[in-house]
Amino acid sequence: MDASRLRQRLRAVGQQIERQICVLLESAPLMRGGVYRLRRKCGKAGCRCTRGELHASWVWLAREKGVQRMRAVPQGQAARWRERAQRHRCYRLARRELVRQCREALRLARQLEAARVVTPPGVAARR
Repeated sequence: MDASRLRQRLRAVGQQIERQICVLLESAPLMRGGVYRLRRKCGKAGCRCTRGELHASWVWLAREKGVQRMRAVPQGQAARWRERAQRHRCYRLARRELVRQCREALRLARQLEAARVVTPPGVAARR
């Protein structure tokens, strides 16, 4: 690939890196894990859940030191907790993409260097 195309691709990757950094620089709070609606039976003999109308509650699930933890979400907080968990997923995705794009930028920079390096006349090229 010629140097001009390599510069264009490197510039495009740089813009993608900038977009990922903008995501990482947001200041809104993040929360690991996920928020889910849990439905279960209570076990009482005359309860409505024995007829299939299960009790529903919101729970937060996350791994802590390799162990899955579950915690009840306070009443009325499910939407806020879900939003924070979603932001955390977006943050992790942006971070993963940033690493991939930086590797690509370095690869393109090496190729660009190889395409631009010239040897002086009369000197044998090194391999």
